[in-house]
Amino acid sequence: MQSGLLDAFKLAGWRYWHARRSDHALWQGHRGWPDVTALPPRLDGPLLALELKGANGALTEDQATWLALLHRAGVTTAVIRPARYDRALGLILAGDSSTASWEWAFRA
Repeated sequence: MQSGLLDAFKLAGWRYWHARRSDHALWQGHRGWPDVTALPPRLDGPLLALELKGANGALTEDQATWLALLHRAGVTTAVIRPARYDRALGLILAGDSSTASWEWAFRA
């Protein structure tokens, strides 16, 4: 799922960031930063922050806090699971980071 979404970002011209091995990364600050952050290709929409989870994966408290704070700050946030992959892929390929388009995946 992750590699497919990252391929879609690249194909559609998004500017994105993902830490390949966040469990081995040197970092400072609070835990739980989203897995992928991206700006749409036309830079006409908000930053998109995605947390990628397996079908039954639970958000940690730190992940939920980051998503809520980023959402309040105007960032489009979403939790993507395998069942939602196709819908997320379509929005990425369309270059859509609008909060309204991703509302279905906020904290779910």
